[in-house]
Amino acid sequence: MIPVGEKLDFLEDKELNNVFIGRKASIFKKYGYEAALQLGRVKEQEHEGANVYLDSMNPHVVFVCGARGSGKSYVLGVVAEELAEKNKNVGVIVVDPIGVFWSMKFKNKEEREVEKLREWGMEPQGLTNLKVFIPEGVKKDVPKTTYDEGFAIQPSLLTGEDWSLTFGIDRFSVSGLLLDKVLKKVEKGYKQKETNKKIGAKKKNYSIEDLIYCLETDSELNSREKGYKPDSIRAISSRFEAAKTWGIFHEKGTPLGKLSREGQLTVLDTSFLDDNVTALVIGILARRLLSARKISTRKEAANKFKALSMDELLELEVPPTWLFIDEAHTLIPSGNETTPATAGLIEYVKQGRRPGLSLVFATQQPSAINTKVLSQLDVIMSHKLIFDDDIKAVFKRTPTIMPKKYRAPNFIKTLPVGVAVTGDRREETSRAFVMDIRPRKSQHEGRDAETTQMSESMEEEQVKKIAVELISRYIKEEKAIDLDKAKLALDTLNIKYGSNIEFEDLFGELEEKGFLIGEEKIMVEGYTQEEAVKELSGENDEEDEEENEEDEDEEPEEGEEESEEGENEEPELDENTLTKLVSLPRRISEENARRILEKVRKKKMFGILGNSDRIESIQLKYSPIWKIKFDVMSRRKEFISRECFINSLTGELIHFKNGKFIESKGLNYLAELNEEEVKILKVLQKKELLLEEIMAKTELDEAKTRRVLKNLMEKGIVTRVSDKMSDKKIYWLKEKLDFPPNESHELLASVGTLPFTKPESLSMEKETYSKESCSEALKKLWPSVIINKIEILYKPLWHIVLSIDAKERIVLIDAVNGTILQH
Repeated sequence: MIPVGEKLDFLEDKELNNVFIGRKASIFKKYGYEAALQLGRVKEQEHEGANVYLDSMNPHVVFVCGARGSGKSYVLGVVAEELAEKNKNVGVIVVDPIGVFWSMKFKNKEEREVEKLREWGMEPQGLTNLKVFIPEGVKKDVPKTTYDEGFAIQPSLLTGEDWSLTFGIDRFSVSGLLLDKVLKKVEKGYKQKETNKKIGAKKKNYSIEDLIYCLETDSELNSREKGYKPDSIRAISSRFEAAKTWGIFHEKGTPLGKLSREGQLTVLDTSFLDDNVTALVIGILARRLLSARKISTRKEAANKFKALSMDELLELEVPPTWLFIDEAHTLIPSGNETTPATAGLIEYVKQGRRPGLSLVFATQQPSAINTKVLSQLDVIMSHKLIFDDDIKAVFKRTPTIMPKKYRAPNFIKTLPVGVAVTGDRREETSRAFVMDIRPRKSQHEGRDAETTQMSESMEEEQVKKIAVELISRYIKEEKAIDLDKAKLALDTLNIKYGSNIEFEDLFGELEEKGFLIGEEKIMVEGYTQEEAVKELSGENDEEDEEENEEDEDEEPEEGEEESEEGENEEPELDENTLTKLVSLPRRISEENARRILEKVRKKKMFGILGNSDRIESIQLKYSPIWKIKFDVMSRRKEFISRECFINSLTGELIHFKNGKFIESKGLNYLAELNEEEVKILKVLQKKELLLEEIMAKTELDEAKTRRVLKNLMEKGIVTRVSDKMSDKKIYWLKEKLDFPPNESHELLASVGTLPFTKPESLSMEKETYSKESCSEALKKLWPSVIINKIEILYKPLWHIVLSIDAKERIVLIDAVNGTILQH
């Protein structure tokens, strides 16, 4: 236990040796342990072993930070697990950018953790109320056992600013203004070029295809006098076409009430999406939750449902919600950089407390988080951190006194895994303290609203009457309703009022009102199933004819003058300029690089003999690194998400250990080798072997083994010598291979524990090994891996040219840690 000088006080239950953070004394007096989340135990001499409980009756902003592997994602799971078990009156949404939280439906099977759980008086337990959503467009490619449903977003929920940030376009450029215009035109209606026919307003129910069609056919946008250049229109159209492939857009979308439900833990698995698209999903989700809860808390229960439509019920009737976000530094970065999530999350934390919205967010780089979000936190849990800037950021933002002992330079750097320095804004907690996080029960693959008030109660007949009226009103307006949508509305009311009405119980009253109940729809009398399908899909005969007409519009002739509105338009942007580059931060200045250079510079002997190296140039350059995200099957036949990093200049796996970068040896061979060659390479990796031993280990026949060995010798990878005793040939590798022992080894993701920033310059080294060849090499090393995504990152280095006697040589110095890479 850790001895600390300053006195530690809590809101506590002395009889049971339990303490609370985030909970008001008045709430504890009234509700006791209701909705109290058990996070861990005090790991200090004072209050030694006391169980630590986090309040979830009131909304909170909880910040978790720590280097990769220190336990930050684990503690997110602990909080989510406790909420799912202890507070059935809130909705819980976990946005999962790395695809690890879906496994919480299974009980913890790790023997060491199971043993520790029993020491804590707990048992392994999977979550029965967990529901995993993945992007609608990727469902066909994902094992059905790993998710429950798909989710989609209505394009109409996006503003022009959302699209601009997602596409990487300047909001006030010509392209940004064009985006704004096309959104307004589709929403309000527009005229086609040439035919001048009116295309009806889509209001809030349009698709990506509608946006593209408007761009291509609107008379004003395509006017030679008042419109935009064809290149600009094509640039935006192509980006919308790309957005269709993300798999997250549909004109109907997923109702918010399906994602945030009382007693349901929702996991939004966004690991299939790029970071900017995940940011878009989170930004829109945060806005929707805030808007829904603001409206919901202002309406009186007695009048609420009289004014709500069916769609409004499913969108606005959401409970107080806890939103969880991992890898937050990519979504709400510090400084002037913004993402599609930035504005939405800032408003969420600033305005969300009163309507009952909580945020739990985690990062490996606290110094890179937007300060407007950090300023709102009231509970912080900091695990082990590596860099001083991040540690200083924690000291600055901890909402209570940080003891002098904890401010020692190496204290946070040496915290064990699963241990966190914890700070609480409540006055009942006198200072920050050290907490040991409790083990997970589920499997781990990373005036304020009081959210545990009793649910409103209502007689079942009254709930049934509300449900019938809602469904009837919708059918009268739309002529038909999907059975699934009607059932979802009833489920929402059942949860809201604690009733248990079966969907079939509504059929009698609906039929009495003259509605027909089909296999897929409930319809007005005389309305056919085919008509219902056509109507609900938004089809229109007249518009269909217009859309099917051949577009014979002529393109403007080359060199033709454009209108004044198009005169200052920017040329179509190169996609490369839209890429958000990220790099390891430069920590070695040019001055320091020059000092390090002195170790390898040739100098005059005794200061007078010979010549000295002269520095011709010194330049900061960026070496590309491939970040590869992949899945691998565990021994329990479950998919686990992993990542590794490959130096694109050497083609080798790159790791970070004990403050230094180290690389594997031999991965760059594999991409060019066939299956048999790789097989022999792997058996020779361990020791030299006779021909017969190689045949036995690889199960290849003699002829094939000899042929493959000959090829490897010609490539300079394998050599042989005669054994003096037996005169048989012994084969071994010319250069010893050195790979991590398996695809789940902790070193593979070690580079990811480091913070990343924007490069200081655009002087990039061109990669030697393409992402395709690196991906191929990885799959040959470990055939079971499934590659999900490959991103490019950069590592800074000082590129120095020295000359002596008209001869030049290159010196490379690692700009992260000062290692001399080449001289």
